[in-house]
Amino acid sequence: MNHNKLTQKITDFLEKNKGTKKVPCFDLDLINYNTAYNIQLCVFELVKTGYAPGVILLLEHSPVITIGNNRSRNNLLAGEENLKAQGIELVQSNRGGDITFHGPGQLVCYPIFNLNYFDKDLTQFVKNLEQIIIDTLIEYKIKGTRIDKFRGVFVDNYKIASIGLHVKKWVTMHGFSFNININLDYFKNIIACGLKNHAQTSLKKILNHNVSISDVKEQVLEKFAEIFNIKILKIK
Repeated sequence: MNHNKLTQKITDFLEKNKGTKKVPCFDLDLINYNTAYNIQLCVFELVKTGYAPGVILLLEHSPVITIGNNRSRNNLLAGEENLKAQGIELVQSNRGGDITFHGPGQLVCYPIFNLNYFDKDLTQFVKNLEQIIIDTLIEYKIKGTRIDKFRGVFVDNYKIASIGLHVKKWVTMHGFSFNININLDYFKNIIACGLKNHAQTSLKKILNHNVSISDVKEQVLEKFAEIFNIKILKIK
């Protein structure tokens, strides 16, 4: 489904259900970064004007390196021609944080939430997102932890999930990426999140086998419902 059809589908649903107290979740499957960003912008406006307390977008991105709003390329290790040869886009994002990579096999979650309906506390919102990942990892018998001063979730000394947000008028954009079966070699092109001492890992690497992303999505949504005390509508 192309960008315009996806956007119209989401818009039609929110307009039809304006004022719902439930949080709809749309699974966008594999989608390029800029298309997903444009969908986020549309959803952001609808959430900001009260169509829903929030919307969750679940997806995987085509290979892309995104630079955070510090605009620094200091942690980009590969030249643009090299990236192009690997089929990797390079995109300037308006999210917080440093440089990162998104690609197939990585679950990306964009919770576009109006924090006026929740605790107007961005620090707690980030902690809640981290807790969703930590609780999901428990289902796979993996202990996820936080590390002081760094956003995201770690397993031992490795980073398995990253968080980067943009917030305006208490409405959030962007969210987290969670490494499931992603090819970790892609991260050789960057110092992910600027963390030299915390290499990336994945569920596949830890468990030594592929993991169903569909199953992870189900776990993530269950944890969202529990931690944010919301009811989620899964829209296909």
